[in-house]
Amino acid sequence: QTCALPILEDDAYFAELCAKVAATRRTLVAQLESLGFEVLPSVANFVFARLPGRDGAELAAKLRERAIIVRHFRNPPRIAPFLRITVGTDEQCAGLVDALREIV
Repeated sequence: QTCALPILEDDAYFAELCAKVAATRRTLVAQLESLGFEVLPSVANFVFARLPGRDGAELAAKLRERAIIVRHFRNPPRIAPFLRITVGTDEQCAGLVDALREIV
């Protein structure tokens, strides 16, 4: 909290960070969609994505084997095909996309 408060009070820096996350998210979404993923609209620091015809739990497990952690929820069943992917750095997102390219 001590470290976060100055960031939240610095409007320019906070806006810069938000813009960077938004730009990285747009790039990530475009790359996921190019691999055939359906990505739900997001304005957060994460996206919800699924690859039609593929099991979300299986994809999450294959990513974990590569030391990439994404969230997978079995319940409620309607979101079981989806992965919750946090928007990290550009490099982290590129690594995720490279791994998914190998998997799919």
